[in-house]
Amino acid sequence: MPQEDPEFGEPEFLGWVLLTLLKEQSDDQISRSKFLKLCCIADRRLHETHEYSVGLPRYWYMYGELANEHEFSGRFYNAPRAIGWDGQQYIPKDLHVEAFDVSEEGLELIPQAVRWTVREFGRKNVDEIKQHQYEEHAENEFIRKYSELRWLLSTIDLGKQERLQNYGSGGESNEEYLKRQLDEMMDAYPEDNGRYEDMKRLYFRWDDTVRLMVDQAVEYSRIAEFLDDFIQTLSKVVLRFTYNQHISDERLADWEEDAAEEKAQFATQLKDIRSKNLRTRSRSTELDRVSDAYSQNVEEQIEQLLAQE
Repeated sequence: MPQEDPEFGEPEFLGWVLLTLLKEQSDDQISRSKFLKLCCIADRRLHETHEYSVGLPRYWYMYGELANEHEFSGRFYNAPRAIGWDGQQYIPKDLHVEAFDVSEEGLELIPQAVRWTVREFGRKNVDEIKQHQYEEHAENEFIRKYSELRWLLSTIDLGKQERLQNYGSGGESNEEYLKRQLDEMMDAYPEDNGRYEDMKRLYFRWDDTVRLMVDQAVEYSRIAEFLDDFIQTLSKVVLRFTYNQHISDERLADWEEDAAEEKAQFATQLKDIRSKNLRTRSRSTELDRVSDAYSQNVEEQIEQLLAQE
């Protein structure tokens, strides 16, 4: 017999069915990132295949789309500490369907979409799920381009200067290839968009600083970290506002405060990194001038000795 006041709604029902079926499929621990990403994939399946909405709160953030866990009403899962890695594992609580306020149509369609999601993605790792989200659901080309750049920096052979076989032939160095990726990323930057426009100046400074780092042969691991810093700032200032659904006004207000703080911190970080690399370039240029002068002096001395013979 249904409860008069069910504790949970349809977004929670989708999440609970998802966790339940994932546990039935495998005893592997379910990470927070995997759970929140698969919620989004199941929700999109509902929209695209059945034109049905559960009102799942979701947004784009850094490396893919996430359900906003803070918008779920109540707890339909336990999240103890994971075993073997940092973070939490997600386990569905032992609940009955009557605990959820779900329409008759939802009782049929939501499990269908979730079963498809678990069948297609339940055994995939988070990186594979991220790749699917970037390829299928990225909102614009710029998001796809920064994803490609991040993949490049994670797979590049740091000990070699020539291009890797993965990237094909052509004699292009890693540095040249990296700069071409930056060019394509720049070309794809969205125009005439309020929040993107607000970040444009910082983005241009970041791009120029990365090129400076590449010219100075800075370790690619540091460039990768700098890229992640930029993407995190972009996510907090632009992406989660521009690409979301069913996010509460209270949550958006919290995000606005966080965005202002994040933007200020990144501006300071960018200024520091840029200043350090400019100083390094100045010293390098001065050393080059001294070296050229020394080489010229040595050549003149050699020519004088030869003339005396």
